[in-house]
This record gives sequence, structure tokens and C-alpha cells, in this order.
Amino acid sequence: MLPHQALDYARRRGLAVGPGDVDGPIGTVRVAQELQDPLHARHGGVDVEFGGSGREFATHCFEGCVHGTRIGFRHQRCRSRVGAQQVSEEELASPTGGELAVRWQVFERVFSRNGYDGESPVPLKRLPRDVVEATPGLLELPGTSRAHIVVTATHATNHVRDGSAKVADRGTGGLALLIAELTGCTALVAARTSGDANHDDDHPLKRRLAELRPAAVLDLHGMRSRPESDIDLGTGDGSVPAEFVATLRRSELRVTTNALFAAMRPTTVTSFAQARDVPAVQVEISARFRPPSGAPEDLSRLLNALIDAIAGMTTTRSSLTLATVPVAIASGLPLAVVHPDTIRGLRGPVPVAVTTGERSEVAWAWSAAAPGIPEESREISPAEIGVGRRLREKLGDASAVSLHVPQIVPLRTRAALARDLPAADEVHVSPDDLASGIYLLVHDGVTAWVRAVPRSHVPPGQIRLGYQLRLLIASDGTTDGDVALVAAPAAVTRRRRRESWVGRTGAAADTMAERLWRALFRAPEFAARIMQAHAGDDGAAVVSLHPAVFDRIGLEPGQQVLVRWGGREVAALAVADHDPPESGAPPESIKRVQRVNRLWPHLPEGMSPHVVVRMSAQLRRDLGAPVATVVTVRRRLRPVLIRNLNSLVVPLASLVLAGAALPDPHWPTLGLGTALMSVFALARLRIPQPRRGARVDKRWVEEMAGHDTDVRGEKVGG
Repeated sequence: MLPHQALDYARRRGLAVGPGDVDGPIGTVRVAQELQDPLHARHGGVDVEFGGSGREFATHCFEGCVHGTRIGFRHQRCRSRVGAQQVSEEELASPTGGELAVRWQVFERVFSRNGYDGESPVPLKRLPRDVVEATPGLLELPGTSRAHIVVTATHATNHVRDGSAKVADRGTGGLALLIAELTGCTALVAARTSGDANHDDDHPLKRRLAELRPAAVLDLHGMRSRPESDIDLGTGDGSVPAEFVATLRRSELRVTTNALFAAMRPTTVTSFAQARDVPAVQVEISARFRPPSGAPEDLSRLLNALIDAIAGMTTTRSSLTLATVPVAIASGLPLAVVHPDTIRGLRGPVPVAVTTGERSEVAWAWSAAAPGIPEESREISPAEIGVGRRLREKLGDASAVSLHVPQIVPLRTRAALARDLPAADEVHVSPDDLASGIYLLVHDGVTAWVRAVPRSHVPPGQIRLGYQLRLLIASDGTTDGDVALVAAPAAVTRRRRRESWVGRTGAAADTMAERLWRALFRAPEFAARIMQAHAGDDGAAVVSLHPAVFDRIGLEPGQQVLVRWGGREVAALAVADHDPPESGAPPESIKRVQRVNRLWPHLPEGMSPHVVVRMSAQLRRDLGAPVATVVTVRRRLRPVLIRNLNSLVVPLASLVLAGAALPDPHWPTLGLGTALMSVFALARLRIPQPRRGARVDKRWVEEMAGHDTDVRGEKVGG
């Protein structure tokens, strides 16, 4: 038996550090030390205590500095899976890093074999003890305390994309395993799998990721060194782990967003996770912060920043198993009632994913404490979920379901700055709170899709809203005016019915044509808050607008409009509202007749009726929108153009026939005349763009200059 064999583990694997793996030392590891105290000269090495086979061992590490960076753990004995410390909760709160660059490089040598082609089979003995290779080439390190956060490395080795060889993102494989080992996350590394996990529709890594059902995904990649960016975050087209992003931006690293890789392609791991309602982000790391070119101090800085960011994530496993309880609330959409703590004290509605077996449905969750909830449903416990009739039908009367609650960020409202007014669908947030993206704003039963734009002038925990949006959601900036931004699942606005290729082609052509007409003739949007339609309109695709709105959007009563909510858009007939809504709560007799009004927030006192649109239940169902929300309305141009072109048929035909009756008609002239008549007839459909800016009347300025006086009161000039 060799001398080192007594140190092997129970699974008969060798130590993670083998011969030649420490030939490139980075720094000296000393005993535990306070920063303000001098080093003890008599301690020159590492005080390591090894146990027998399968036992833990402890290492006394130090808190010190190498090249000006934090590289030590606080003095304590930490459990480890292979001999390196796993960061405890206390350490993660303020991590100090460590001599982990060496360990990172040790792990990375597994992937760098054969010019980053790796080895087959993968030498697991050089990796953390719990790493498994259930699928050939796909390595998984199961998580512990943060198993619901998955760190992926899709390009740890050279790979093939569409038949072409692609080089590895060096350093990402070892980094994913090291981060998972230190923080208790789960790691998935594509070591020698076929294809490209970040490009192929079907890949073993994606299949395993779907099986894990994580609460957040961090996808590690590599980019070339860039002077303006150390890390570039690709946010995709869905929700991102906002706390991770915000903490990373506060680090000493230079962090950019979507500057190089936006992860917008549907086949990226980030988009794959976001399509399943999981917050995800693609983390592109500069080459100077990765082996083999990265300096030890830069590797430590990156590790510190990533550990800090993961430690700041309060994301918990958001999939809860709850017992179902029937509730009697009339609703045209799947509805659920949950304990107030489940949705962080919000009244609702919050879009949640309810799953049982192979079925998964998006439902609108209301707090059991919300006004309008029946008395018998107010006692729902945290272990229960009240399900409405439509939701019960879709889930098949399941006795227990899994509930996925999206990320909810409560914020205090503030007025927008006059020098930096947000657009109609924008809100300004602090870079420390949220990343840029589309969120569902929820306040006291009212919802609105908004685009969050980070601004440095917004204090943390607050949000700046434009006046119109504050009016529509009735937020006055007080405690009662607090709002929440929800990283709503993409399924909320995803098309539910499968259409034939003919239907999809026709819809795409109609959308493209509408955008073309919109660019030529303009179709301004108008934001409004919806309320229930008049009696008799609920079964028709009809919206009732205030008479003052028609001139603003270039429309006449009886023409069509496009109503948009999030990613969905429906066409409807616009009619003038013969009875504009009044502010305040409707009479109780009306609420008893309109049963759906049980959860409908009444209009606040003083709300102008021109910002309210009555919408039928059919349209709300097609949009998938809850009872009270903010939508945008604009005119539909295709019917308007067809109507005006029809009115030109007789004049143009008369012109052509008259020209044809001439003995020698000049057809180019007739054609030009026909085209000019069509242009002038359609030009009146264009809504002119008002002139921007102010022009200066030079004559007025010159006249006023004649009245200027100097500081002594004497007249200046002629």
C-alpha cells in the first residue's frame, strides 16, 4: 500500500489534488488571522487535519490579503465534501474569498485535457466527491442548502454546433463546480456531450434542467477581454434573478447588460429556463477573470463577486405542495385563493403556475384577505389553496397541487422627474433592485405591464411612475400606494390554442401589414383602465370609449381598434360610451347582479372617465387579463384603408373610362393622375406629428434687446 492511500475516500477515489496539480502556486496559506494583527512568523504552512475514510476534515484558513484582494474565510471549521471549505450561511453574508484559485484550476484540468476536448470517461476522482455522470458527458453536482439554484456551464469543453467545431469557454466548467461546492447550489456541466446545449433544441443538459425544476438558473459563459466590461449579463426575454443581478452590479467588477450577448435566441439555456417561468441569466465572463490567462487576484475578485451575488439571493424553492379547497367565486379565468404570506401580503392578483401530474395551468391568485373573498374562504391556511371552478376543471379535481409563485419585489412609489420622464409603458427603478425587463405591476387589485428601466437617481426600494400610470392604478405614494413588480411567467401571454400553418401565416402577414400601415399613417396608443361592459355587450367584441378619446387616436365610432395587454392583442369594435363611468364603488344592488364584480376594485374618487374603457368579458378572456388592468388602445388601420379605397373605386374607374374613350389616350398621364388621386385621398388618414421643440422669434428678441439695461440702470443699445 502506498503512503497516500490511507487518505483516499470510501468510494476508492484518489484525492482531488494529484501529482503535478500544484506546480503553479499562487500564494501562501497561513493560519487564521485578524487583519489588524501581524502574521505569526512561526506559522508558515497550513494546519490541516485529516480524518479517516469517508470522514470530514477541517482546515484552519485565514482572512488576509493577496495582491490587495480578499482571499480568506473567517476562522472556523467548515464542513467539506472533498477537503475545501463549504461556505456557511454566516460566511455567505459577508464572504471573504480564499485561496480558491488553485482549487478552481485543479477542477479545470479535468476539462482542459487534450486541448479542451476533455477525457472519456471523465476522471471524476479529480472532482468533488458527489459529482455524478448519470448521462455520458453531463456532470452534475447535487446541491445542498441552495439546491434550487442551478449553475450551468454549457461550453466547458470544445463542442460542435451545426456541424462546426466550437472552442470551449475556458474556466467555466471548473468555476461552476467550485461555486456549487462553496454555496450549496446545484451544478450542471456539459463536459463531453454531443451538440451544443446553448444552441440545440434538445440536449441532455436541458432535459436534466427541466427535471430539476429550479427556482433560478445562472448560465456561465466566456467572452474576450473587453475594456468596458468584466461581466456582461444576457437577460433574455423573460424574468431574471433580480437580486443576483443587483448584487453583482454593486461589486467592484464592471458589469454591463446585453452589451454583447443578450441570450434572446429561444434555444439558449437562459431562454429555455425563462420559457418555463424560471428566472435565468447568461453570465459572460471576461477572459482576464478565467484560467488560464487570469491573474490570481482577478480570479479571487470574480469568485468573491459571484459568491456575494448568490448569497444575496433570497429566492427559495417556490414550488409548494398545497391541498386544494373549492371556492365559490365567479371568474372567467382560472382563479386561486391563497394565504396572504404566499404572495408576500399582496391583495392580488398575481399570476402563479399550478401543476398536478403532467398538467400545468396559469391561475390568478388572490389573497384570502382581499375584499370580496367569501367568508368561508378567508380561513385558508398556508398549506391550502382555494381553487375556482374553471381551475378545478382544468386540473381534474386534484386533491393536491404544486404551486409556483414568481418573484415579487415590493416598492414604494415616487413621482417621475421632470427632466427624465418615463415613457407611457415604462417605470424607473433602482439598479440595486431590478434588472431591465418587462414586469407585471400589481397594486390593490389593478395590474399593468411595464418595462423597468434602471436609473441611478431612483433610491433603492422605490419606483418612479409617470402621472398617468399613477392615476390609472390609483397609487398616491403613501403606504397604501405601495406597488409590486412581479416577474410574471411567460405563459400568461403565450398563445394557448394551436393554429394551423395557414392561420399562423395569415396572422404574421396581418401583423406585418399593420406595422407597415402604422409607420405610414401613424396610430398613437392610448392607455386606459378597463371595467365591465354595459349590459348586452358582454357577448360581443366591443369596447366603449369616452367620446373625447376618438379624436385623440384618429378614429370614428363604429371603426375597429386593437386592444393590447402584454404580449396579446385583440381586435374589437369601438363605440362611444353613452354612459361614461362614475368614480367610486358601484351600488350594492349592481354588484350582486354583476357577480364578477366581487373582486373588481372600484374606480377611485376623482378619476377622469376618459381614461376608462368598458370591455366585454369575451375580450378579457381572449386577452387572458384579470378583472381590473391597464390596456392600450389604438386604431386598426387595415379596415380604415379598405374603407377609403372602396370610396375611390367609382372616381378612379370614371377617370379610366373617360380616358379610354378618348381617340388617343395618354396612359402614363392617366396613370399618374390615378396615383395622385389615391395619395391625396389617403393622406387625410395620416395623423400629423406635432412639431417638437420651440422656435425663437428673432424679431421679438431683437426688440426686447432694445429695452435691456445695465446694472447701473443706463440704457444699453440704440
